[in-house]
Amino acid sequence: MGLFTHDQVNLDLLRKRAFNYRWASLETDVIPLTAADPDFPVAPEISETISNYASQRYFSYGSPEGNSEFKEAVAYWYKKRFNVMQDPANVLPVNSAAYGLFIVARMIAGNGNNVIIPNPVDFLFRKSVEAAGAEVRTCMVDKSTGEMDLKELRSLITPSTSAIFICNPNNPLGKRLSLDHLNKLIDIAAEHNLWIVSDEIWADISFDGNVTSLFDPNLQEYDKKLVVSGLSKNFALAGLRIGYVLSQNQRVFNELLDSSGHKTTAFGIPVLSQLAGASAFTRSEYWLDAFLVHLKEMKGLTEEFIEAFPLFESVSSNATYLSFPNITGGKMSSADLVQLIHKEARVALVPGGAEWFESASEGHVRICYATSREILGEAFNRLLEWSQKKKI
Repeated sequence: MGLFTHDQVNLDLLRKRAFNYRWASLETDVIPLTAADPDFPVAPEISETISNYASQRYFSYGSPEGNSEFKEAVAYWYKKRFNVMQDPANVLPVNSAAYGLFIVARMIAGNGNNVIIPNPVDFLFRKSVEAAGAEVRTCMVDKSTGEMDLKELRSLITPSTSAIFICNPNNPLGKRLSLDHLNKLIDIAAEHNLWIVSDEIWADISFDGNVTSLFDPNLQEYDKKLVVSGLSKNFALAGLRIGYVLSQNQRVFNELLDSSGHKTTAFGIPVLSQLAGASAFTRSEYWLDAFLVHLKEMKGLTEEFIEAFPLFESVSSNATYLSFPNITGGKMSSADLVQLIHKEARVALVPGGAEWFESASEGHVRICYATSREILGEAFNRLLEWSQKKKI
């Protein structure tokens, strides 16, 4: 019995707890390959940490700057996995990586500003910028590399531009960015005195190579860099809302803290979540390593399915546990096809389209394969049988 075998998946609990267009949100006969939230239980060390803390029966306010144990664990993790020397004092724990994007946008953008984001990219980039009162400008991404079109990027910059946001690895493309491309982006940001913000929520899910963090020592130094990340994708802790923002100096950290609203006690990340995150980083690395082995197998299974399915055409990826195939034929929109598959094949997918991943994602669907071989196989069999019945 392994950590990521089918017998580890508790469908009864998932149907009660796994929302966000997953098991608890859909009809019981539908298989969701939707939101990027694994079907497996977390490492036992994380549950043990929560239980031990709760057993002492004190739940006092935490520090607005964040729990020191968690801040040190984040710094330890970035050094071990990404060769980044991060000062724990400049780690701001936040209530999810998504909220981290909102905090950052609030700090560096506002009315009259504009911010450049990739196209395609997750809808939360646009939401965070617009919530800050700034204009969103999208820059096309090469779907084969995940890289921004640098000529277009330069053309989008105006005196009102305050930042460039990137997603590394890119969601939904599943592509990590090269060191060379990151250096070019930093060059452009420095030339125009812009912030550059890297969402690295997927940085731990990478195959056959490592992700280069924006704080990698081999990249050129630049003061206006920020990194946003969290523990929902790597350690399956979405429900604990564990995120963090990394800065390079105390002044920027203080600005982030002011933007976060933590000092008011109206906002903040729970102490329990921070302790769980520290346990993940310092005691549960083995779990993530085993998860990556399993995911690589599921990636292969997904690619075999796409090759056999008449409506999809594979787009290569090297990171995330997402696949983003093209829809062939062009007869149906992404949303219409996903709706039809849901209704007739009883498999839920995420459509491309501006609502989800900006305009360049139209003509694609997103498949999350962070589940067991049996569940994934059953979903793919349903889709293949459906296509045969429809004579596609």
